[in-house]
Amino acid sequence: MSNINCILYPPSINYDYLIQRPQQLMKSFSEQNITCYYLNHIENTVPKKVRQINPHLYILDNTDPTPYLANKRPVVYFTIPQHIQLVDQYNPALVVYDSLDEPVEEFAPWEKHYHLAVKQSDLVITTSDKLFNLAKGINPNTYLVPNGCDYAHFSQAANKNLPVPADIINIPQPIIGYIGAVASWCDMGLIEKIAQTHSHCSIVLIGPLFNLNQNQIPNLPNVHWLGYKPYQELPNYAQRFNVGIIPFRKSQMTSSVNPIKMWEYLATGMPVVTSAIPEINKFAEYIYYSEDDNQFINNIAEALANQDDKWPRMALAERNSWTIRARQILQIIEEHLAQKEETPNQTGTNYLKTSLLSSPYFSVGTPKERRLNIAKNNYFKIVVRAGPNQIMVSKTATKKAQNKTYKAILNVGRGASFQIKTARARIVGDTH
Repeated sequence: MSNINCILYPPSINYDYLIQRPQQLMKSFSEQNITCYYLNHIENTVPKKVRQINPHLYILDNTDPTPYLANKRPVVYFTIPQHIQLVDQYNPALVVYDSLDEPVEEFAPWEKHYHLAVKQSDLVITTSDKLFNLAKGINPNTYLVPNGCDYAHFSQAANKNLPVPADIINIPQPIIGYIGAVASWCDMGLIEKIAQTHSHCSIVLIGPLFNLNQNQIPNLPNVHWLGYKPYQELPNYAQRFNVGIIPFRKSQMTSSVNPIKMWEYLATGMPVVTSAIPEINKFAEYIYYSEDDNQFINNIAEALANQDDKWPRMALAERNSWTIRARQILQIIEEHLAQKEETPNQTGTNYLKTSLLSSPYFSVGTPKERRLNIAKNNYFKIVVRAGPNQIMVSKTATKKAQNKTYKAILNVGRGASFQIKTARARIVGDTH
């Protein structure tokens, strides 16, 4: 039996939009019988609701998670460095930072909090060798668990017998295809060269724009940008591809990525042609690795001429499924939970009991230490830890204070405050 109470993922990417590592891991954790709460803090037009995806996975759309965390100490699993300042409110049993991208260039805003996130987390998971080495020097409890794929989902494309979407059915083959964010790290100059050199082919780009304008996509008759497509439909599009490409620019950021699309392409059985990305070079016998534009273009020609050998590619993808990745991470978490020292309330420290906070979504500027003022008295000053339903303070109450019920104001960040009603809860024992 697992020693993981539950796993909570703070809000980042919309669960239903671009299905990436966070959604895949939470789903895969839950399929290992671990209760998971995915906080989906999305547009205000979306009503508050809780969706149960499977027996152990809950999506909380604009919903306060604290009622679900009563008497629970979750493993807080986060991927945005700024969230290190928010994790304490959930009274975590363990804090896990999953480092997905290097905090440079497109992700430069993460740099400010990256060091803190790595240093203060109980353990750090990384997706590439470069990210591992970057974090390991700060936190010795750092592990490498690369990305993976939903093999069952994408391998459906291998037999090419799925319904074909209307917007791709009439695009002539052979198709050189790309699935993912059409982003600033995509090399549009290279895509233009591919379209011009392989003018008998269609170039199909599937995915939303990110840090890129549509007019930056090559305006050529054989280049087709189809935009965002729901995750459920991606195999239907991928089955039409003859080659899958990863045309990334060489940059500091892309030198640390482990592209999910590589695994997804491989799961379909299609040949994969990629730019010079260090993580992908590990699998050079399965893919066409390109050091420069000319080699990329030549590799496409070779891949088009050699459409066999899909089974070794698919077998590699199956060995790197999200299910396998989730099991690896859960084992790491369970080992650290077993080793972790007892928390203060397990060693006899008492707490000021409070009702649950009205909102868990504090600003990223929330300080780790918070001030607590109780009515007009000044018995308590510095909050050491604030969980969803308890607060530890720095001074011992007098007997007079212990026999009273108070309303408390928790000051969080830049003068903002939330009222915590103690609902006749009393301050008991020695608080430290």
